[in-house]
Amino acid sequence: MLTPTEISPAVRVSAASNCDGGDFVTPNFNKTVERLAKIPNVFNYDNEFYERENRRGQNSEDDKENYESVDYDGPEETWMTWEPQNDLSLLREDFQTTMLIGEDAVGTLRVNLDHERRTTICVTIETTNSSYDPSADVYLMTNSQYDRYTAAYDVSHGAWGWGHRDADDVLSDISPEWRSFEVAGWNTYRDSHQYEDIKEVSFSLSLDGPETSSSLFGDETKQYFNIVIDNTNNSHRNDAIPETTIAAYVSVVSEERTTILPNWTVSLVCCGLMMATLVVPIIMNKRYMEAGLSLTSENKQVGQGLVPSLEQNSE
Repeated sequence: MLTPTEISPAVRVSAASNCDGGDFVTPNFNKTVERLAKIPNVFNYDNEFYERENRRGQNSEDDKENYESVDYDGPEETWMTWEPQNDLSLLREDFQTTMLIGEDAVGTLRVNLDHERRTTICVTIETTNSSYDPSADVYLMTNSQYDRYTAAYDVSHGAWGWGHRDADDVLSDISPEWRSFEVAGWNTYRDSHQYEDIKEVSFSLSLDGPETSSSLFGDETKQYFNIVIDNTNNSHRNDAIPETTIAAYVSVVSEERTTILPNWTVSLVCCGLMMATLVVPIIMNKRYMEAGLSLTSENKQVGQGLVPSLEQNSE
């Protein structure tokens, strides 16, 4: 079994966070946690694309540097770039780990979250070089979202003959619901779990039910969750700019949820509020229109002083 050699339980002193007090254990890699990475790979077909375009007269020798690969000397191991496709068990234990992530690379922890538990994730970014004080981006994604994110990473690094795209992409100007139509478009879970240009972050997540993805033919696929530490200049405008290799200290705390309401309670509350908005004015108007009708039927308005009278008493 392949296990990370540079990852170990984080034993360090840090500021108080929402993950303090967890009963931490060493992650059971490839059973409950997977370690993945994206690095600026050597795309062999880039050089082939250059040669093909050069024969057509589309490129000059000055353009070749856009297709030549740059050797990457980072801390990641080659097997981290593979997709292991393990059947992960539900995450029900707390764990801490450290990831070394090279410049212009991405480090990922994949877990299978339990919808019956509340999960808190804390990440702290530190440097391996005292000359820098780096920050990074932290994202939470399902497998489907992670696939689009990694495809955008490959495109930005010259995959499929696109060449190296401008890092300051206009993706941030596109609303989240339309980003899937952009070739490099990607979203995070619930469009909210993206924490960019940070040195430390903690956030919690409670699922409504097991996370699945449905295809056009009705097939459902179980979705794992990916804790992504981005040390690249991605297509978001406000993301961190990579400076050096970073160390990401990740703590994950899984807690039992005391009260789990069924999903239909949300619909019940929303429908109840809408019905109350319609019914309350009707009831108030009905009571207003019926006010004083009993006195009218009994001709008692004058006696009760509700209607003024012009009659004068004769002496």
